[in-house]
Amino acid sequence: MKTKNEYPPWAEKYRSKGRTIRKVRNGYGLYECTSVYVKGQKYPKSVQKYLGMITEKDGFIPKKIVPSSPQYKEYGLSHFIMLNFKREIARAVYHSSSELVILGVIHFIFNSADPVFIRATWISHDIEDKLIDYSSKISPKRILLASGKVEKILIDHIPDDNDRNTIVKLLMLTVIETTAGTPKSVVFPTEVTDILKGYGLKYE
Repeated sequence: MKTKNEYPPWAEKYRSKGRTIRKVRNGYGLYECTSVYVKGQKYPKSVQKYLGMITEKDGFIPKKIVPSSPQYKEYGLSHFIMLNFKREIARAVYHSSSELVILGVIHFIFNSADPVFIRATWISHDIEDKLIDYSSKISPKRILLASGKVEKILIDHIPDDNDRNTIVKLLMLTVIETTAGTPKSVVFPTEVTDILKGYGLKYE
């Protein structure tokens, strides 16, 4: 017969000094235990901090931490380019791939496809690690080539320099808040949407 608070070995292995386990609805919770002195009380107060979930299948799953301050990513320009020209960019680059197209767009926007910029844009939000790994394995010239194709395609579709500059610069400033993991709706500048409508291009 099991003693009180004795759990399966796959859960118990996460118990250690200052950490305890509690049975919860979907598995077992791991908690950090500390004692806090409270003035006027004879004994210290026990405080438990939830660290994450333990399951037999996945082991320890840390608690998700949501940043307290707003987090933003570039959205407008990359979204516009991918929405309108994704296939055209892919056809313009020999032996292209979806990863190379995205890296080319990122390079065009930031003049670099380093990891810090891959993480700075929404188009890579669910494949950041994959893109970073891919970028480390291909020639930088390939990314630069894709970036150049992006620039050429924009010139072909928006030949007026002032219009193109307005679109690129203002859409670069169109960001999306991702603090809670789910992006909020984006409002595109009317100066941009009016120009894009004139060229028959999409923005959302």
